[in-house]
Amino acid sequence: MIDRFRLWAKGGDGGNGCSSFRRSRHDRRGRPDGGNGGRGGDVILECSTSVWDFSSVQHHVNAKRGGHGAPKNMIGSRGADKVVLVPVGTVIHLLEGELPSSVETKSSAPLDPWDIPGTLDCGSPESSQQCPADRIGKMEKTDIWVNTLLLQAQGYSEWEDLDDEMSMSEPECEEDLEDTEQIQYNVAELTEPGQRITVAQGGDGGLGNLHTAKGSKICRDTESNVEVFDDDDHGALNVGLPGSEAVLLLELKSIADVGLVGMPNAGKSTLLGALSRAKPIVGHYAFTTLRPNLGNLIYDDLSITVADIPGLIRGAHENRGLGHAFLRHIERTKVLAYVVDLAAAIDGRKGIPPWEQLKDLMLELEFYRSGLSNRPSLVVASKIDEAGAEEVYEELRQRVPGAPIFPVCAVLGEGIPELKAGLKMLVNGEESSKLKLDNLVLD
Repeated sequence: MIDRFRLWAKGGDGGNGCSSFRRSRHDRRGRPDGGNGGRGGDVILECSTSVWDFSSVQHHVNAKRGGHGAPKNMIGSRGADKVVLVPVGTVIHLLEGELPSSVETKSSAPLDPWDIPGTLDCGSPESSQQCPADRIGKMEKTDIWVNTLLLQAQGYSEWEDLDDEMSMSEPECEEDLEDTEQIQYNVAELTEPGQRITVAQGGDGGLGNLHTAKGSKICRDTESNVEVFDDDDHGALNVGLPGSEAVLLLELKSIADVGLVGMPNAGKSTLLGALSRAKPIVGHYAFTTLRPNLGNLIYDDLSITVADIPGLIRGAHENRGLGHAFLRHIERTKVLAYVVDLAAAIDGRKGIPPWEQLKDLMLELEFYRSGLSNRPSLVVASKIDEAGAEEVYEELRQRVPGAPIFPVCAVLGEGIPELKAGLKMLVNGEESSKLKLDNLVLD
């Protein structure tokens, strides 16, 4: 399971404008009729339930370029968007580039004609005539676009003066941050299927000579009898603008109904295999699970997602043993199932008693984020089939009063039906038992 991924996205470049003339026997000099270039495609991240992690995502994603303009005032085709499917619970961090657009939910229903701009008239009696207010607005947008391209072609940016003023007011301490990589955390989150966000936008297409001829001076060379443009910016306006680029860090925070939390080698993976049809790797050594495993617990009228969180150790909130990489998957779980090993300290083994395991797990969750352990939870006492585990289980019930404790043996399947019923009641909200650190009876 790949839960952290670095993505480089680039929008498609805009198509070039066309420079052509339409000549006839009635108009030998010809008139410009070159069309504009098409806009480049966008890179879009879409939240989908069909993917579980980032294993199917490529590191470099490029959208298609816009089509070039053509004679007869034909506009180039728009570049195709590149849609990348990401799992539910994806968090986006920005490393370089522009901020992504706002998150939008994809509509599966057809759009109403009133919601599509330009499809209906503005109340005029003739549907073929355009509203004067819209015509004026479009003329102003076209003039602003042409003027901006002219300024960019001359090497002048309208933001230079503003940048100079801002640079004078910036503190000197920010100079030290230029050498380090600045990361903008939690730029956006995709938590619902169908949500979309544009991370790299396509460039605008270049202008054809039909739109640039009005602002250019045309003269005729008497020797070659060829029309020549005096405007040096005409060639720059024909070239399409490049698409934006962005370097993102994608992080997955699993959205599961139940999270299995426990120390290394406590039997979480074996328990997940007994609860669902998942086939996690099981071994007789610590840290067998290095990535969270997911399984579906299917009932007659309900389906619950169970996440096997890799083992936590003391100091996990300080990122010991990849603690941060494991703890972030617990943030969005609805129910916590603390899995403790009853046989960890029996027969002279150098282990931790189950009540001490429970205390360490709750402390690590609270140190990582305050209130993280304050959610519906239960205790799973695993390895009840070991010799001497019955006495340890009775002592655990006395030290953790009022908490639902389910003794299980995942290998033999003992106690699994009772545990499934208890998880279903917590997820449905029929019970809301919460473990509190103050209620634990410790030595």
